[in-house]
Amino acid sequence: MLSVERKGKRRPRERASRPMRGLATTVATVLLLGPLGGGCAPGPKPRAKTAAAGAPGSPAVAPGDVMSSRDRARLEALAAERTKERDDGYRIGPDDLLDIRIPDLLEGQGSGAVPRPTPGTLGPSAVAGAPTSLGLRVSASGDVSLPLIGPVHAEGLTPTELEAEIARRLVKGGILRAPQVNVQIAEYRSRVVAVVGSVERPGPYPLTRPRATLADVIWAAGGPNKEAGRVVEFVPAAGTAPSPAEDGAQAPAPIRVDLEVLLHTTADHGGGLNPRVRPGDVITVAPAGSVLVDGWIEKPGSYPVTRGLTLSGAIAAAGGYLFPADRSHATVKRVLAPGEERSFTIDLGAVAEGRAGDVPITDGDVVRVPASTIRLLPWGVYSLARGLVYVGGSVPLF
Repeated sequence: MLSVERKGKRRPRERASRPMRGLATTVATVLLLGPLGGGCAPGPKPRAKTAAAGAPGSPAVAPGDVMSSRDRARLEALAAERTKERDDGYRIGPDDLLDIRIPDLLEGQGSGAVPRPTPGTLGPSAVAGAPTSLGLRVSASGDVSLPLIGPVHAEGLTPTELEAEIARRLVKGGILRAPQVNVQIAEYRSRVVAVVGSVERPGPYPLTRPRATLADVIWAAGGPNKEAGRVVEFVPAAGTAPSPAEDGAQAPAPIRVDLEVLLHTTADHGGGLNPRVRPGDVITVAPAGSVLVDGWIEKPGSYPVTRGLTLSGAIAAAGGYLFPADRSHATVKRVLAPGEERSFTIDLGAVAEGRAGDVPITDGDVVRVPASTIRLLPWGVYSLARGLVYVGGSVPLF
């Protein structure tokens, strides 16, 4: 009986030793191989780098920037070129609807009598019966056809210039001596800028305001909506965008513009980052998108980006840090343009203490929080102790 009882006591101990050895082996493997893993190695402090070929000596990009140095240079060159262009208002184009008023089509207008017309010409009786207000659509060839004087070329003229041309034709035809002509645009159809994407009222917008800028047109469309991100893709009209030649490209790529810069521009037009717009420009406000958060955090994964989201906010959305996290070497990998990406190292401890600014997050960013080697050992001990405690188990450790 004694021997049987002793055997019965040994068997639970032998069975209990197996899971303990397994856990110890697993934890030891984690402790030894953890620093070698991709998401755990603190390694040397990474530097901001460009993944693809960039222009040598190009200006550095700050962690908060979403524009590449190349896009910034293209936008500044475009703004400088368009600043030199003359812009004296809206110019009439095909399919515009014009309201033309000539209220003084009366006999005896002016300082003297109207001479009697020769046979076959229009005289005062014909003028008096002509309409004084016309709604005319500009044809595809750019002309408007008026009674008494025939077609008048309107494309490329301002309303004031068209008034002068109609008055000249009336005087030349002997119809009126001092005509009063008023031209207004009832519908704008030709000279428009397209604003699409995450704005309140997407659609075509006429350039009725002289020297209207990129930010002006976005605000005319109601501004960004709640789904908008920080990136605006700007495609200048053909033939108006100075850009370096791109191998194998039929047209220059869209210029990525920081929406936050546009919405907070000053009188100097954003230092060259808020150019004037021209007919045919296409402005796309991209949606916010998502950010990928990885490393030593509670819930790694993809999270939606909201306007104003920062690095610390993205990590908080992912549940916060785990104990081994190295907060002083968090990295943000960002694609700034096709073929150009950069990585930034951020000290989140300094951000939390107010010694450094937080970094805005944009669509497509990849955030990684590595592990600290010093913190891995106590974390492994804690994980071992936690694994050995079986809540409700049959073999308690303590």
